[in-house]
Amino acid sequence: MQKRIVILPVFLLLSCILYARDPLFKPTTHIGIHGGVNFSAVSFNPSLKQSLLTSNAFGIVFRHVSEPNIGFQLEINAAGKGWKELIDSVGSYTRRLETLNIPVTAAFIAGKKTVRFAFNIGPYISYLRDEKETIHMPETASPRPHYMKPLVSNWEFGFTGGLAAEFHTGIGAFAIRASYSHALTNLFPLNRDEFYFSASRSQVIHAGVMYFYTF
Repeated sequence: MQKRIVILPVFLLLSCILYARDPLFKPTTHIGIHGGVNFSAVSFNPSLKQSLLTSNAFGIVFRHVSEPNIGFQLEINAAGKGWKELIDSVGSYTRRLETLNIPVTAAFIAGKKTVRFAFNIGPYISYLRDEKETIHMPETASPRPHYMKPLVSNWEFGFTGGLAAEFHTGIGAFAIRASYSHALTNLFPLNRDEFYFSASRSQVIHAGVMYFYTF
């Protein structure tokens, strides 16, 4: 019942966007930049006690709106992610991943004047450029078996979705936005003898600002 309550308003909003035809519509192209903060963790099974890891994310944005209220958006981002494990009461293990992140999403846009809202959803691919491990281990604790172990691949695939409030002016558009990304691929090999994970998938909450110019 609760799922229906959430899904129904979203369905009605998208329906209104899709069927709101404007005979005076002209396709537009938007190119810009963005920057913000990522709050990341990893969905481990069995679970590990974690706190959100903060890192920077910035990049370029290309959007083409070919139909009324419907567009295509591509981003190329330098984005940090990873996770921070909490060990006992004073220790921690942090693994920072520096990635090249490329989301390819559909953009649904509500509004035509100064204030507009954009909803994005679609897949992303991510390539690991660099990583760093930091271990603060209390004397009473032992390193966990997955520490210092290589990830299963430098590539990651998942889905992302977000919402932006945009303010269009004569010198370009300014936006604030938030998004959530969830990987479909695992960071570590599954069910290894030395350590067992049946899932290890990245999760990222992003908050940031964006500027783009319309052509």
